[in-house]
Amino acid sequence: MKTTMGVFVFCLATTLVAAQDYTAGKLRVGLYANAGTSSLVQGMGMDMNMYGSGYSGMNGNMPMYNYASSWGGGLSLTAPLHPRWSFVGNVGYMNRGANYGTMNSSAYNSSYRFSYLDVWAMGQYNNLPKGPVKFTAVLGLTESTLLSATNKDSGINQDMMDNVNRVDIGMVVGPGLEFGLKKKGAIQARLLYTFGFMNVFRGMYYDSGMHSNNAAFLLQVGYLFN
Repeated sequence: MKTTMGVFVFCLATTLVAAQDYTAGKLRVGLYANAGTSSLVQGMGMDMNMYGSGYSGMNGNMPMYNYASSWGGGLSLTAPLHPRWSFVGNVGYMNRGANYGTMNSSAYNSSYRFSYLDVWAMGQYNNLPKGPVKFTAVLGLTESTLLSATNKDSGINQDMMDNVNRVDIGMVVGPGLEFGLKKKGAIQARLLYTFGFMNVFRGMYYDSGMHSNNAAFLLQVGYLFN
């Protein structure tokens, strides 16, 4: 996490320094949609004791996660700061989650579904294209506010809002392409990886006291207006 934060701060600092000698272009508003797969990444919390916390991996009841569908969309704002650098802000909806089973089962018949209001703040690198196609890469921070959380087990949906943390702070990174359209804006496509730094669950009712983080691989497609 410290390394990621350091890289992000460095990119932001170089962007601001470079922007001092550049007259920024106009802001561009856009629409985007995300689709991909998400899961939960496990690890023991620093304050957890393997036995005292209720950790039950020794008897085969520890949750084991598999990937589930993830999707969302929203609005974007791109602010050019330099020919090679832009600031990108996204506000939208994201549906995350995971399919799960136990160590004694090879099936992942149950699932968690989490709905979030996401705010992303990213620095974007732009190459200087000779044609209408531009390579981009983004690195930034995310803030996710929980809207709903359900546990689907044995075909029954159970509300679990009281057992899930309401806020997640994380990171987003990935490459992309921008296809310029003559007098009609541009189309963007990105391959993104997102990771949440915060524990998804609170208490030990779910996940047996383990520390679980949101993670997702997404394809983002968007349209930028002129």
